[in-house]
Amino acid sequence: MIELLVTISILIIMATLGTASYQYLVTSTRLNGQISGMLNGLKTARSEAIKRGQAVDFCPNAGGASCGTNWAAGWNVMLNSTQLKIGDPLTHGDTLTNTGTGYPQFTSAGYTFFTGTLSLHDANSTSSLYRCIVFNAGSWTTQQGAACP
Repeated sequence: MIELLVTISILIIMATLGTASYQYLVTSTRLNGQISGMLNGLKTARSEAIKRGQAVDFCPNAGGASCGTNWAAGWNVMLNSTQLKIGDPLTHGDTLTNTGTGYPQFTSAGYTFFTGTLSLHDANSTSSLYRCIVFNAGSWTTQQGAACP
């Protein structure tokens, strides 16, 4: 009987640890997908600006053919009042913050003067799961974990 209780206790401990690891993996994968979608949107905005010879915005979605302020609602690639690409809204309580002023706008040469960081956090603000896009000197890099603000 004692052996059975010990075995059941070990199984419960392993199941608990496995569930926590699984949750972490699922959240990490979701955040990676969201950042990848944003990076794809940024590349689209830059290439469309160059191709069309006009300024193109990468901005928060306002639920139509305009830019908003709430990044959690998704994002738009905008040429004047035309949506060229739309990003999905954030889910599961994830948040996206912008440390810069405004949002990236690409010139006809594919350059952006935007400086700041778009930081993506999970609902629990787990620092090891942070993902961010850092804009500096006309380009951007991605970072993750504690390196993100």
